[in-house]
Amino acid sequence: MTNPHQPAQREKKQKCYICKQRMDSSHPRYPKLCVECGNLNEQKRLARHDLTSYVALVTGGRVKIGYHTALRLLREGARVIVTTRFPYDAIRRYFQEPDWEDWKDRIHVYGLDFRRIDLVEAFAFSLNKQFPYIDIIVNNAAQTVRLPDEAYQALLQKEREWKTKWLGSGEERGRELPVYAFAQGTEPYDEKNLLLPVASPSRHPANLPPFANNAWIAKPDQISLTEMLEVQLVNVTAPFLISTRLKPAMLRSPHLNRFIINVSSKEGIFRTKRKGRYHVHTNMAKASLNMMTLTMAKDYKRDRIFVNSVDPGWVSNQLPAKIREPIPPPLDCEDAAARICDPVYLGMDAKKPPNGQFFKDYRPVDW
Repeated sequence: MTNPHQPAQREKKQKCYICKQRMDSSHPRYPKLCVECGNLNEQKRLARHDLTSYVALVTGGRVKIGYHTALRLLREGARVIVTTRFPYDAIRRYFQEPDWEDWKDRIHVYGLDFRRIDLVEAFAFSLNKQFPYIDIIVNNAAQTVRLPDEAYQALLQKEREWKTKWLGSGEERGRELPVYAFAQGTEPYDEKNLLLPVASPSRHPANLPPFANNAWIAKPDQISLTEMLEVQLVNVTAPFLISTRLKPAMLRSPHLNRFIINVSSKEGIFRTKRKGRYHVHTNMAKASLNMMTLTMAKDYKRDRIFVNSVDPGWVSNQLPAKIREPIPPPLDCEDAAARICDPVYLGMDAKKPPNGQFFKDYRPVDW
């Protein structure tokens, strides 16, 4: 029971997600951002740039951040190459966009499993021959939480259904679909050999039931060797192969500057006041990806290829369902896409574009 004579406690003001200052009022679009930070984010989100004649590769472009990044680039005039383990589900999503007709001739979707690292290299060599040049590489594909294979059965079945519908129905639109099954896994998954073809889809469990536990809250000794190796292959080795084997294609670009964006996160930086004890394998992978950025940038800038890491921000919750707090993330996937593309916009015509930087909230920060 409240004591009427006791002074009422003042409610603490909420801190802005970006600047960490206490807020007197929040931004209309972004409830967790102050007005100043919200204005910057809204300005960047709504800005549009002319990328006509640019060619971009976005890995992991079926859902969420990768999907919205590819969409943003397409709507700005770029020709976009998308990789995903489920190309027909991906093209179904793009087909449902209201402006599909505006850019359908500029999207190329490849089915590719990044755990088949030998085929990732072959894919890069193939792209180098197929396209006259590439200007932008967005290394977005990543495995964060590995779900049991049975969780994907519905998605696998849907992929087969969409493939049959688009290719087996004889519809004109099906024959026009820009889908290429370069290296899709088709065999049953075998944990004993990570280089065998597999059938599991990408990291994003869209429309799948939540699981009680996952590796996001696992301690080091609780993480399986299979999951640890998969994370390194998908999150680090594949980006390395793509960024190095496609360098000849980038050198052929007619534009002044070319760009590699490695989508990273704060889990991969050492400048932190506190570091948790969980998901060491993903922390390792992101730290390795950041070191790749820092090292590669020193060499690639000589050829005007500029390499940066970008933290896309908090847009989703990786915690298991049983402990997940019902708090919506402060940003969404369109905000993440704007962050990922920003170093490209800053450097398109610049004499000295940003290079070897880690960007968070549109600003370079310490590693």
